[in-house]
Amino acid sequence: MIDHCEHVGELVNAELEIIKRHLGEHKWFRHILDDNDAIMSFNEDYGWLMREMYCGYVCKDRDDCTLAERYKK
Repeated sequence: MIDHCEHVGELVNAELEIIKRHLGEHKWFRHILDDNDAIMSFNEDYGWLMREMYCGYVCKDRDDCTLAERYKK
């Protein structure tokens, strides 16, 4: 069993791509002017969802990972 994440870089890269794609909309919906504030807000609002989707459904090592246990059905 894996007890540490070997795919953190992949997860962070995926999150950054999603944030970049939707940052303008997020800023507008949340009335945020600063990009850094919007990135922090986006991560607070959706970071948990992105991690659960990645670790519980996408990661190729999820079946052997103790960290992903709480994200699987």
